[in-house]
Amino acid sequence: MKDCLPEFGLRPAAAIALALDLLLMHRPAMANAADQSETVTATDTDSAKTVADMDIDELVNVKVSPFEVSSHLDSGYHASNSVSGSRFDTPIRELPFAIQAFTEAFIKDQKPRDIFDVARYSPGVTYRSNDFNEGNANLAIRGFAVGSIGGGNIQTLRDGLHGPSILDFTNISRLEVVKGPASFLYGQVAPGGIVNVITKNPQRQFAANADARYGSYGQYRFETDVTGPASKTLSYRLAASYDQDMHYWEAYDANSWNVSPSLLWQPNDRLSVSLKYENFQKIEEPQLMQKPGYDTWAGAVPTPSDPNLSGVDVPGLPNNWNSMAYSDYRHSNTHNLSTWLDFKADEHWNLRTGYSHLEYDIDALFTGNFGMANNTTTLQGRRVRRQIYSNRDDTIELQAVGKYDFGWASLRLLLGGQYVDRNFHRVAGQAANVEGMGPIASPLPLWDLSDPFTWNRNTAIPLSALTSSGFSESVQAVDKSIYGGSTFGFFDDRLLVLAGGRLTSTDSVYTNHLAGQAQPEATASAVTPQYGLLYKLTPEWSLFGSYSESFVPGTLPITNTDGTTSIPDPTEGWGYDIGLKTDLFDGRVSSTLTYFDIRNKNIVNDLAVTNSTGGITIYGVQSGEQRSQGIEWDATAKLTDDWQLYLSYTYMDARITEFSGNDHAILAQDPGTLTDAADIRNYRNVKRFHDAPLQMSAPHLANLWTRYDFNSEALRGLHVGGGVNFVYDQTLLPDTPKFAHQTYALLNALVGYSWEVGGHSISVDLMGKNLLDERYRPSQSSRGRPRELMINFSVRF
Repeated sequence: MKDCLPEFGLRPAAAIALALDLLLMHRPAMANAADQSETVTATDTDSAKTVADMDIDELVNVKVSPFEVSSHLDSGYHASNSVSGSRFDTPIRELPFAIQAFTEAFIKDQKPRDIFDVARYSPGVTYRSNDFNEGNANLAIRGFAVGSIGGGNIQTLRDGLHGPSILDFTNISRLEVVKGPASFLYGQVAPGGIVNVITKNPQRQFAANADARYGSYGQYRFETDVTGPASKTLSYRLAASYDQDMHYWEAYDANSWNVSPSLLWQPNDRLSVSLKYENFQKIEEPQLMQKPGYDTWAGAVPTPSDPNLSGVDVPGLPNNWNSMAYSDYRHSNTHNLSTWLDFKADEHWNLRTGYSHLEYDIDALFTGNFGMANNTTTLQGRRVRRQIYSNRDDTIELQAVGKYDFGWASLRLLLGGQYVDRNFHRVAGQAANVEGMGPIASPLPLWDLSDPFTWNRNTAIPLSALTSSGFSESVQAVDKSIYGGSTFGFFDDRLLVLAGGRLTSTDSVYTNHLAGQAQPEATASAVTPQYGLLYKLTPEWSLFGSYSESFVPGTLPITNTDGTTSIPDPTEGWGYDIGLKTDLFDGRVSSTLTYFDIRNKNIVNDLAVTNSTGGITIYGVQSGEQRSQGIEWDATAKLTDDWQLYLSYTYMDARITEFSGNDHAILAQDPGTLTDAADIRNYRNVKRFHDAPLQMSAPHLANLWTRYDFNSEALRGLHVGGGVNFVYDQTLLPDTPKFAHQTYALLNALVGYSWEVGGHSISVDLMGKNLLDERYRPSQSSRGRPRELMINFSVRF
């Protein structure tokens, strides 16, 4: 196994050292960057007050931009406002759809490794990674995939713009999940909803913290965050981390580092300019890929001798099994630079313009066939393949928010435009199979998964020999859109009516570099509306309803089941939410109850076909229609000043209602009369997927997290917390047989103690995750993390 540390050089160590130097150079002005209040809205005056003339209290209270969320209104786990649901700072209780905002306090208590550790608490959210992108920030909301798609990742958002597919929480202060089709606000997004991670902002008072964590199987993490004023008009922030993952799986090693500096310049109370940069690198040598599962049946219909075992594990494999060789790796590198200029034009209008440059690259070498040649063998071929992905996104955004009060009605306006230039390039090749290796063609000796003595991981093939089954292709796309929306308030804003629309146009060119051919430019456009209504029955109870649509154009060719290739049709979705919002006991208890119904057509489904020699072909099949409907509920409660909790529950029926566009006619045939291979294959595929549940969907999901802070004299400083994540009857793949669905519960707990020394806050937390050591599959390509204990030491200045 390679030693990855030399590849990092001194960059992460230097960044953390610099942050610690900044920490020690300043006198503490307040306790904690994470707990520091965001600023309140600037006064509505036409004249700008120079920041240099303000005292420290005025500086802290300056906030120009309604495009930044008012996190100072949060109370523990309870989030008051959101920017993701409307693109400007709005109380969640006034938005006519479901949204969950996870605060910095909630994120801190979870000690998250990846985005799913927090997003799973949002009702209807599951993990959705596949073979080649395992470990990415790929999720599903209400059954529909969110994350990396062909042609680049345009669905996981960072500060409202295109985000990377791999990230950690070093520079994240908040995570918001908006439910339902949201193309009006964000363009090309999936119909289930969007996930928007909000990064940390520089603060105007000095604050700093340093954390060190050590846990089971040798995992550890160092993290620091320093912020404060460089002058009266300029503030800075630097967040940095280094992380070493556990050594539990054989074989596996992963470490990562993150350096995220940012600046905020505010010369007066009407103008601000921000500059943010983030570099995140993750080195896996080797990575985790744990898909040894069997396949579907071979004939037209399953039989006892030819059963459906799609996604079913080979029995007897240990939980720490990994199919990778010691020579395998995955290197991920993300750079993100963004800048925003916010200007308060007058008492009615706020303007924003911004630019973002995002690039992320993934270079992966992997060994293993990830499937079996038939449903009886335990022999696995050892395919050796390398794939490289490169993504480049440049975004320019213009926004304007207006606010008027006519006495008889109020009006909020949102106007904007977006231009995105994105390039996606991928290259791949693999070692040629050696015939006669055994019943499965393979370039390396086969593994017998029932015999650990055959699991030889000391194998390597020169990269120069990976010339078979290769491709080199790219997509150059330009997305242009304009959008506008309004929210009218009547009867002192008891009735809120929202209406908006977005015109999106995409021009894309696909190039096959191996063949030296570029397809003609493809153009797709659509208008996606959104309508909503919220009525406050009382100040505490509100009814709401909304309708919206989504649109994602196809840009990357798919391989059809007949062997041809084509650009897929645009994916189009539509759906509605009806629900009830409550805000009780002066905000101590807030909840949202929602019924949703979403339909989506032309979704590309991956159809992996394994031939008799173990070779795998990935076909793309656009389904006629998928539908998800159900009920979601989430609530935050502060039962006492010291006791708070978060709960969520989902009932969801998410399935493929029409696979081929002609399902009923195909299934009406007598499979026993089919003799043509194409007809048999067509019948089998429709039989597999018609009315099948969406990948990784589950009819029931429930989550609970609670925390209690002791305030008695004897126990002051002690806090305890705990929770459970419950998943019932989850399918791994749409055609996974019912007996292989999984039901599990993850039990987690937290206990900690905080005290002060010399005005500094010190805390020690002991965290336990998956305390019952539950065995489960977070995705169809991986196994869950084992029971893990970790201790976290934190100092805050």
